[in-house]
Amino acid sequence: MNVKDVMSREVVTCNPQDYVNEVADQMRTLDIGCLPVVSNKKLVGMITDRDIVTRAVARDVRSKVEDVMTKSVISVSPDDTTTEASAVMARNQVRRLPVMEDGLLVGFVSLADLAFPFPHVQEISNAMESISEPRSF
Repeated sequence: MNVKDVMSREVVTCNPQDYVNEVADQMRTLDIGCLPVVSNKKLVGMITDRDIVTRAVARDVRSKVEDVMTKSVISVSPDDTTTEASAVMARNQVRRLPVMEDGLLVGFVSLADLAFPFPHVQEISNAMESISEPRSF
């Protein structure tokens, strides 16, 4: 199975000039832990809830995304296998990866996306699904 078979194609993004507090509000509303940072249709970084806490809160909540985002982005292509994507996640200790094609962001794949298609690991799938469910605040 390939990444393109399990990835999310509708990806919410932000840009480097957005304010961190606005991005944090958006992440809370969508109940997500990271956003790809896109400038001129190119992926230039990722901002995570951890980036916000460790790099922005201690500085200034009016910081811009470009000041606190992670600039080195690890990604996969839609034609990579789910096994390859899983190995990339494990090697880099991440739960989500942007999916890039011809230098453009075309999707996002999460650990949960990789777990659900396999019925022989139903307990893991159930746990991942519960962990990934949006919560109301």
